[in-house]
Amino acid sequence: MNNIGLLGPEDTYHDIARKRYLPGEKPTFYKNFDDIFSALKEGRINRALIAIKNSTSGFVSNNLDKIKNGGFKIIEEFELPIHLCLGSIHPNSLSSIKKIYSHPMAIKETQRFFSKYSHITFIASTSTAGAIDELKNNRDPHGAVISSAEALENNALHVISRNIEDEPNNSTTFSLIEK
Repeated sequence: MNNIGLLGPEDTYHDIARKRYLPGEKPTFYKNFDDIFSALKEGRINRALIAIKNSTSGFVSNNLDKIKNGGFKIIEEFELPIHLCLGSIHPNSLSSIKKIYSHPMAIKETQRFFSKYSHITFIASTSTAGAIDELKNNRDPHGAVISSAEALENNALHVISRNIEDEPNNSTTFSLIEK
């Protein structure tokens, strides 16, 4: 077994970090961090890639505590630049968007960008890539998603706006951990 557990689905920032820093690893995707930690503890995976801190939003969940309290070891850390994009199924404009789906961290990291669009409702998803599935399932003609350019392009979505993160030097630190 030589696989790594990470937050899924494919094209999450966890997956982008895996492709960039650990390209030889076979991913096993999980819906949430608790499932990843359980799989690692139970030996279903031998390593995990876990986001621990974002440079603008702070600590990710309580992942660092879970690593320390769960008896896991940090093997290596990687810092991934985070560039957020807005995309939709239809070639919409910002003024026509009514709902935006994304991970709470991505929503938080774009607050200043969206401050002048009070007509938009934000809907929290388990991941930026998972938000794409929600958007597609809802078939909302006035919906959009905050995600990576890679995820938008791999899902044939229209990119409305690029680099919408409030801080241009935004990055997330990922820890490679094992039992």
